[in-house]
Amino acid sequence: MTPALNAFLERFAELGGDTSRWLQAGSRYPTLILPARHNDVGPLSIDDNGDELTLELGTKHHTHFSGYSYDGDSDDLRLLAAAHDVARFVMDVIADRVCFTTDYLNDRCIGSSHFYLDAENTTADTVRDTLIGLRGGNIRTDRFLWSSPLQQNDG
Repeated sequence: MTPALNAFLERFAELGGDTSRWLQAGSRYPTLILPARHNDVGPLSIDDNGDELTLELGTKHHTHFSGYSYDGDSDDLRLLAAAHDVARFVMDVIADRVCFTTDYLNDRCIGSSHFYLDAENTTADTVRDTLIGLRGGNIRTDRFLWSSPLQQNDG
């Protein structure tokens, strides 16, 4: 386990998260994996590639926490700061405070994004009844919370 992934787990625990469900893996980079809460969304994984941490939500979305974006006297200290932000973000994700979107043109993925529900004055219970995050036109947008995919209610 890398120092940055250790720092992530320590901060995650400090924030009240359960670290016992995280699994270690090592494919290309050292990785922590939180098994999927919903199979259609997929697991959360955090990769440490040495200068940034990458958080992935199944095959739907990924976001980067680059050590270069933080202040610190060394690359290692900047990456540790990033790890603390990843822990806060993951806590928000598993609390269903973050919505993820994946956009498709025909069957080809053309992008993904995420947004905080409270920034859009919505909640996990009400977001499915909004158009927030939907691109429209001939672009299909799938939206997800950690707990489940979201489908807009018809009617």
